[in-house]
Amino acid sequence: MEQAIANIEQDPRFNRDVSAGPLSQSRLKRTKLFFLTMAMVGLLPTLFGLSPALQSAGLGLLWPGGGFAALGGWALLMIPVFYALYWVTLVVWFGSGNILAPILLWVLGAIIPAALIGDTGPWPYAPYLVLALVAIREGRDVLKNRKQLREAIERREKRKTYLARAIKNVDKRAVAEPSPGSRELNEKQLASARYLFDRALQPIGEYVGYNKIDQFQTSALRYQFNTVGYGLAEMQCHYTPNFHGYLNDAQQRLIEQMLQRPIWGYWPLENMWGNLNFNFDPCAKDNIMLTGFFGLQICQYMSNTGDRRYAEPGSLTFVYNAKKVYKHDIHSMIGSIVKNQNEQAFCLYPCEPNWVYTPCNFMGMKALALYDRLFGTSHFKDIYPRFIEKLDAEFTQADGSVIALRSNLTGFAVPFPFADDGRALYFNPINHERAKESWALAREELFYEENGELKIKLEGAGVDMGNYSKGQQANIQNLISAAREFGDAEAAQAAESLMDEMYPPRIENGTAIYPGSCSTNTTLARALMLGTNDYRNSILKGPPASALQGPILSGIHYPQVLVAKAFSHTGKDLELVLYPGQDYTEPTLTIERLAPESSYKVNIDGADTGLQANAQGVAKLDIKLTARAHITLTPTV
Repeated sequence: MEQAIANIEQDPRFNRDVSAGPLSQSRLKRTKLFFLTMAMVGLLPTLFGLSPALQSAGLGLLWPGGGFAALGGWALLMIPVFYALYWVTLVVWFGSGNILAPILLWVLGAIIPAALIGDTGPWPYAPYLVLALVAIREGRDVLKNRKQLREAIERREKRKTYLARAIKNVDKRAVAEPSPGSRELNEKQLASARYLFDRALQPIGEYVGYNKIDQFQTSALRYQFNTVGYGLAEMQCHYTPNFHGYLNDAQQRLIEQMLQRPIWGYWPLENMWGNLNFNFDPCAKDNIMLTGFFGLQICQYMSNTGDRRYAEPGSLTFVYNAKKVYKHDIHSMIGSIVKNQNEQAFCLYPCEPNWVYTPCNFMGMKALALYDRLFGTSHFKDIYPRFIEKLDAEFTQADGSVIALRSNLTGFAVPFPFADDGRALYFNPINHERAKESWALAREELFYEENGELKIKLEGAGVDMGNYSKGQQANIQNLISAAREFGDAEAAQAAESLMDEMYPPRIENGTAIYPGSCSTNTTLARALMLGTNDYRNSILKGPPASALQGPILSGIHYPQVLVAKAFSHTGKDLELVLYPGQDYTEPTLTIERLAPESSYKVNIDGADTGLQANAQGVAKLDIKLTARAHITLTPTV
């Protein structure tokens, strides 16, 4: 305990009075110097009494729409209009990487009034008005930044008084990791899993049940495909590694969906107006919001199934049109992540051009770690020291929490939701101790006891980033995920109870649908499946060798049969737990990867029968399924 306190006292993350590292500060200084230079140039026409048009244009360089001040009168009303439009263009830049939007608006605010002013002398008070606006803005920013820094330092000092104790309590509360093959999905988990299958098993190009709002930000279809894939991957890794069939089909369809132009076609636009680059290849420069998320999804599928099809050249071909395609595979996709990380000064690199999101870069690092395990490379190990150095120096606030978003170009950090509970789950496969620290902070600051019952603090209205609606569903889901990942049964139960109380699901054809976005439903489906360190182990370990070698279930159809468990304990046996997806069904199970021409004993809910594999190691088993069925298959010899 005392050693932990000493470590916190010595940790640079908890002993810094700034929220910007050396590189960020240099970018900020460069940005301020640019605007200062532009302001000085803009004042020169007024100082030297040049033409009214030049004076008006110059004032437009100081402030968006500032040139209208030179016209005076009614034109003054255009200054707040242009300033409002300028903020709209900043949102566009932030949301889609379109750096041309604010530049163009600023230039128009200088050109238009200059063209209108003619030979009339400029309004004499124009420079004073514009300078006053600049001074107010700069003064406001200074005061706001100082206030935020002061509050962050206060939080840090408070955290230092309890963090060591909170971390120790995380360890004390944690239940043991589940043994491989010891679990099955319950009916609640299966109902949420059906939400994943209902969406994943659609034909390519159909998006029923998905949110279709925009393809640039967090509601984009690509993230929904990713989260559906992540949920199915956790299911397969920990509950059903020996079920392929429609589970593999679902994941393959999700991967194929990602390759279609409606899903990745945002990138040619972003690369053109953000990087002024006309290379449409989505796996070239930047774009870790695709390569990081998608790379992890593909690697999880390969890890759980042993299927290496996506390692073949051209297996991941992004189709722009009939003549223009970009051929990739998992090797080139991971290579893109490595190349960008090595070339970027921040190591962490942009999603939208010029915007670096730490959560996306966490996904990229996890993709590297899993790829290394599959293919024997060392990308994660090679990059991690620089990655963590830049994360600590450039993307960490004075209170020790991670900054979600920083401009690669200007150095500015932008408020973006990425709470400590979310970071706890995201970071656990990368650094367990850091992730545990994040959960300790969230557990201390978001939970409290009332009359002996654990309660949760929910601040503000909340927002569901999957559809931009108000609500606390996503926040509660984050808490369920982190609590389950760190084995905190009490916190997980409190969060699940709160979700069911505030946002009870409706059941449609056996599928649980919670109020909120597709992304929130899919991440919640995964959350409900997690056990202690499940997410970490799915990336760093994967299914045991016995599962990857043993018999597999296939040949069944969704939603006729729901698979709650499919696991080989020895590499020769198979244990199944099946539920009917409808009232009554008589499916034929196909069992593959058996020993050729060998006989097996089959036990179905206590009743024994026999099964013979053919020369290809395949056998068919007819069963009657009216409720939960427990089936074991073992070699007779």
